[in-house]
Amino acid sequence: MRLFPMFALVAALASGPAAAQISCGEFDFATPFATAFANAQPYGEAQRASETITTLADGACHQDRLLRIFGAKYGDVVGYKAAATSPGAQKQLGLKEPVLGVLFADMMHENGASVRVADGARLIFELDLLVRVADPALSDATTRAEALAGIDAVIPFIELGDLMVPKGAAVTGPLLQAMNAGTRMGVVGTPISTDGMSEDDLAAITGVLSVSGVDVAKADATALLGHPLDAVLWIAKAAKARGMALKAGDVLSLGSLGPLQLAAPGTVTARYTIGGSEADVSVTLE
Repeated sequence: MRLFPMFALVAALASGPAAAQISCGEFDFATPFATAFANAQPYGEAQRASETITTLADGACHQDRLLRIFGAKYGDVVGYKAAATSPGAQKQLGLKEPVLGVLFADMMHENGASVRVADGARLIFELDLLVRVADPALSDATTRAEALAGIDAVIPFIELGDLMVPKGAAVTGPLLQAMNAGTRMGVVGTPISTDGMSEDDLAAITGVLSVSGVDVAKADATALLGHPLDAVLWIAKAAKARGMALKAGDVLSLGSLGPLQLAAPGTVTARYTIGGSEADVSVTLE
C-alpha cells in the first residue's frame, strides 16, 4: 500500500559519491540479494559478502546498486533511516556511528495493517519514530534548533526490519550498509504536528511496545543518539554526503527506542506520549 505522495527517485541513487569514487568490484551482491529479498528468503552468500564488503564505502557502493533495483520494484523514495543507533549495536557490528537506509513507497503501510511474518526472510520489529521533513534546508542543518525548524511532524512508527541472513551468519557494519540497513517495511501512524513543540518536548517522548497486550519494550527518545533531533541531524548529514537530497514530505526513521523483537503472529502496538498527547500505531502479524 502506497501511503505517501510519489517522488522521483533521486539521481544520486544511480550515481552518488560512493558509486562515483568507490568500485564495488566484480562481486555482484545486489542482484542475488534483491532476488532473495523479493522472495523473502535469507541471502545465501552472507559469509562471502561479509568477507568481501569490508569497508563502509564498499557497503555504500553495493547499496547504491541495490537501490537502483529497489527503485524499480518498490516505488519511489519516501525517506531515510538510521540503523544501529545504540552503542551496543554499533559495538557488535564494529561501527562508530549508524548506517543509512533508504525507504521506498511500497514498503510503508497504514496504521492497523496486517502483515505476514512470511513476507520477510527473518522479520523483526522495533519501537521507532518518524519525523516529516518540512523544508529541504534541513539537509544543511547543524543545530537542534535548525533541525526542529526543518520538520513539521512526529509520526508513531513500527519498523518491520529483516535480518536477511541465515541463522548463525554474522552481519558486519559494511554488510548491513550494503543491505540497505536492514529495511523491509514499516507501519505508520497519524502525524502529530511539531508546531509549538520545543527541543525538550521531543526529548521527553516516551514509547511502549506491546505484543498481544503484553509490554515487551519501553524507552524514551533520548535512546535516539541522545536526542531525537541529533538523529535527525545525523540522517540529514549522512544523506547529503551520499548526494541524496531531502524533499518536503520525506520521512526520517530515527532508529530503535528499544531492543529488536523477532516477529511472530500477534498484534503489535506501539504507544507514545508526544508533546503531552497520546498516540499509537499497530500492526497484526499473521
